[in-house]
Amino acid sequence: MVTRDFRASGGPVPSRLERACANGVVAALSADARARLAPWLRDRPYREGHVLWERGEWPERIYFPLSGMISLVVPVKPGVALEVGNVGREGAVGFHDGSAELPAFAQAVMRVGGIVAHVPVREFAAAGRIDEELRRVEAMCRGWLLAQAQQSAVCNAVHSADARFSRWLSRVADATRSDVVPVTQEVAAEMLGLRRTTVTLIAQNLQTAGIIRYRRGVITIVNREALRGAACTCCHQLGRVRWPSELLKEAAAPASDPSARTNGASTQDAPTNGVSTHGASINGATSNGAATGSAATGDPY
Repeated sequence: MVTRDFRASGGPVPSRLERACANGVVAALSADARARLAPWLRDRPYREGHVLWERGEWPERIYFPLSGMISLVVPVKPGVALEVGNVGREGAVGFHDGSAELPAFAQAVMRVGGIVAHVPVREFAAAGRIDEELRRVEAMCRGWLLAQAQQSAVCNAVHSADARFSRWLSRVADATRSDVVPVTQEVAAEMLGLRRTTVTLIAQNLQTAGIIRYRRGVITIVNREALRGAACTCCHQLGRVRWPSELLKEAAAPASDPSARTNGASTQDAPTNGVSTHGASINGATSNGAATGSAATGDPY
């Protein structure tokens, strides 16, 4: 992945708020809403496998991925946990007000290492009580995860392992905005509740068809459209039109300006593999998912 060190290059160092705009939800907020979060925004790199919160805990922060991907997983037995949803730059996780909610049902894990901005839960909740736009963010991000969980329940019951694997791989590529997916087949099998040998056979078939290439720890998507074609219909159901970042842009666009409304289509659909079209990239996420630096603004969703 191509990165850029602004300090080393002598270029401008983005502020925390500018870096946070690499997340599509933050980027879609009005200047006033972003200003409410600015005093509390921080960002840091997380390596693959880092646990953001355990099942049964109260998340202490709202997490806005700037790169990488967060998986919500439910442990089913020691060493095995199934994924029920995931979030990349199109969303955020960790919402609650700490009052009467039950603790988290799922564990949150960095499935693909990267940079994540965060805001304390209580500070976000306090800002949301006086800002309708921030309350909308919470509702849309919660709805996105609920939609994934509901669709996954259907998918696991009725779709083939081949189609489910293709759907999951396509989703990870969308979340990370990269055709290079730094996950092992063991991880993919665990996330989908499949046998390792089943995933190996599926990957071999996709590679033979020229759709992917794989080596240990890295799957490279060669033909994104063919991968989507091999995926189940859930891939479409959980498409860009349901992303919180897109819904927030739709809500903010003037009704009289149809050109400002995306309707789920964008010229930014193509993955950048870490290279921003604005000349700035997300720094510090290496090909093995280990993050080493801070994030630049990039071109957000």
